[in-house]
Amino acid sequence: MADLGSLVAAALFLSFALYRALIIWRGSDPAQRYIAGFAGCMGAAMLFRAPVVMSALRDLAPLDTVVMLVTHELKSFAHVLLLLVGLSLRPAGPDRGAQRRQLRLAAAVLVTGAAVLLMAGVRAESGLATAPPDRRWFLAVYNVLFAAYGTWCLLVLTRELVRQTRQVAAGPMRTGLRLMTFAALLGIVWTLWVLTYVPMNLTQGLHTASEDAVCSVLGAVTAALATGGATATWWASASGGPLAAPGRWLSAYRRHRALEPLWSALRTELPQIALDPAAPRRPVLWRAEFDLYRRVIEIRDGHLALRPYFPADATGRAAPDGTDGTVVGPAGPVGPVGPGDRSAEVRAVVEAATIAAALEGKRAGRAPAGVHSSSPVSQQIAGTVAAEVAWLLLVTAAFVSSPEVAAARVRARTDATGLQDGPRSR
Repeated sequence: MADLGSLVAAALFLSFALYRALIIWRGSDPAQRYIAGFAGCMGAAMLFRAPVVMSALRDLAPLDTVVMLVTHELKSFAHVLLLLVGLSLRPAGPDRGAQRRQLRLAAAVLVTGAAVLLMAGVRAESGLATAPPDRRWFLAVYNVLFAAYGTWCLLVLTRELVRQTRQVAAGPMRTGLRLMTFAALLGIVWTLWVLTYVPMNLTQGLHTASEDAVCSVLGAVTAALATGGATATWWASASGGPLAAPGRWLSAYRRHRALEPLWSALRTELPQIALDPAAPRRPVLWRAEFDLYRRVIEIRDGHLALRPYFPADATGRAAPDGTDGTVVGPAGPVGPVGPGDRSAEVRAVVEAATIAAALEGKRAGRAPAGVHSSSPVSQQIAGTVAAEVAWLLLVTAAFVSSPEVAAARVRARTDATGLQDGPRSR
């Protein structure tokens, strides 16, 4: 298990380092170089500390102590590079003075760590590092220093990744940043795992010269998350990445399900809008884009079929408090709907309230009054099917949860009841 985890982690890190090196061959921003260097250092450390590699090297020469020292220093330097990545992601850009200070601190930590490990008088044999009884505490100090500095570097990186994630819109880039954040958090756990060796260091003067099973698994998962996050803009790219199609299918499936409350209400009263009455309510994932398009058409057909039932003053009644219905009513084309478009949200409330009132009138058996000249028409969305879906998602959200829509629904139900009771009262 330890061999497999270490070798998988090494392969992922080294492959990614080569991939980044080919990309930045002709120059790039410093953060990309730091990331490539981190992957190379960590990959080499994991490779040489794999038990099978340590065993092979042991057959050639007694290099366990040297390999342990070199691999620990490679891991520490990898942490330094992650710290530099975090510093380069700050809003003000890389601070050369701060980078120089951090490099001096990193050099001091690396030199101190190597000196402490050498002063411990460690001798590595058969996968275990041993220190003389009077020098065991040096081994413990080294592990504490490694864990403390590595964790601090990863915390700086995590903070900057979280800040970057909040500023990026949903998409492959944000997915990648999230994966890298998870990798950094898991890397902290991986780094702190070395503290579990401290009791053994102090009581027995022992330390594993190669990776144990837990470290190997943590390393492999961290490597997978880090490389996946750093390459997310490629494998999740809408322009042809290997996960582009599944990503579109999943997005279409979620939007198809999100439109169901509005579609279901229309379909119940107007079954004739169904283009395929036998179609399942939940689409097959790889057909979700087609089914989403069909659902949009059915909702629009339902809206048109309800127009004779629209109250003449539907737009004015549905306008939220403090707004003028003639201003926010559904008239005229709009562009793609953004998440912060307050005017689009208000217009969506008006359209949802109009549909809700018409459904109540039809459900109560009110005779169609014909299409009034003042009857609102559905928003005409300029652009793509995606913009149409974005608009209908706003309408559906208002149809389900808006208090203005609920009030319009109750008033329409009351009006319908009054029409039914009127003849009996006379």
